Amino acid sequence: MKEYAILLDTTYCTGCNTCAYKCIQEFRDQDQAASGLFRAFVQMNDEGMYQQRCMHCKDPQCVKACTTGALTTSGYGPVLFDAAKCIGDKKCVAACPFHAIQFNTSTAKIVKCSMCAHRLSRDKEPACVEACPSGALQFGEYDKLLETAKTTTSKGKLQIYGLKENGGTHMIILLKEEPGRVGYPTVAVLA
Repeated sequence: MKEYAILLDTTYCTGCNTCAYKCIQEFRDQDQAASGLFRAFVQMNDEGMYQQRCMHCKDPQCVKACTTGALTTSGYGPVLFDAAKCIGDKKCVAACPFHAIQFNTSTAKIVKCSMCAHRLSRDKEPACVEACPSGALQFGEYDKLLETAKTTTSKGKLQIYGLKENGGTHMIILLKEEPGRVGYPTVAVLA
């Protein structure tokens, strides 16, 4: 199977949160959202905007920390979660360098993006990408999106976040601002 990724060009993002609303609808997560738990959410601040979501690391620390096999790597991009195997010990929450995994106290399970793996298996793009009205989100093969990201950054004087952080991710983010200034965590750059 091909290796997939999501590319977010923040210069096109309007902060409308259509991606978050579509995600809530896709997963029927109204109760989680009402409790402030989102798989993806755009936060606006004075410095810019920050999209809180799983980065789908190539070498995910959350998977290493999970003792039950509830979190796994897919081999094609997404870091997957099996709620039936989750014991709610929150080790993955503590291990995630991007602070992307949330804990739902009412279910004692985690909440995280799956890159809509159920849609990928039907040759459909993730719900957030499908719903994005501004074209800020793109989905496709990792190598092609990486090439697009590098071309775009060289022309637009943008920065890439997620390319080397924690050894690389399947969520590539382009921004004008320093990632830390808008809210992205400072994560060790690994080879």
